[in-house]
Formats: sequence, C-alpha cells, structure tokens
Amino acid sequence: MTVRDLLPLLPDPAELRTRCRGIALGAAEWRCGAVEFGPGETDGAEGLFGLLVDAGPEAYAGFAEDYFERPVDREAVAAVLAGGPLTRWTVESLSAGADFEAVAARARAMGFGEPTRAGS
Repeated sequence: MTVRDLLPLLPDPAELRTRCRGIALGAAEWRCGAVEFGPGETDGAEGLFGLLVDAGPEAYAGFAEDYFERPVDREAVAAVLAGGPLTRWTVESLSAGADFEAVAARARAMGFGEPTRAGS
C-alpha cells in the first residue's frame, strides 16, 4: 500500500477541520462543531494536514528535512511513493547506515513487497 492508495480514504481537509472533535482547556466533555477564531488566529490545520493531501515527494521530503533536521534525497522519496521496489540504494539514500536486511524484513511485514538486493 502506498500513500497514493490512502488518498481516496482521506476526508476533505475543510470538512475535517470543521468536524474534528476537540476538547477545550478546562472543559468537562468533548465538543464538536464550527470553530471561531479571533483576528489573525488559525487552527494550524494547514500545517498538520498539508502533508496528507499533498502526496508528492517534494512535500514529504520537506517534512522529513524539518523533522529529521537533515537533507532528504527527493529521488529516493519519489521511488518509495511510486511504489517501486525497495533497494539498497533507496534505503541508504533515506537512512545512511541502516541495515538493509532489517529494513527489508520490516517492509515485507508491512506488505510493501519484495525488496531487491540490487543497488538501484
């Protein structure tokens, strides 16, 4: 299963924003419904859900660079998102020094497919 397989399952971000359940600080129960913000305030949903609705390699690579605080190979990200075979090159490009056999075993367990032992 790839990110592209999951996209049709995701709700519209605008609908999700208005229907998300939340709990206000100090509230005794869950509430849902439209949220009103003051001038200049936002709920931050664009930043939270942007990666879910933009399944491109550039969006994920940007997220990963922020999260892991290091450059991320966009070609390797694109190969994974396209559902291509997991290769030693892909693993090394995304996680230098990772044990390919361990990553391959985890990928198989998640249903990613049979990794290739070739370089690329």
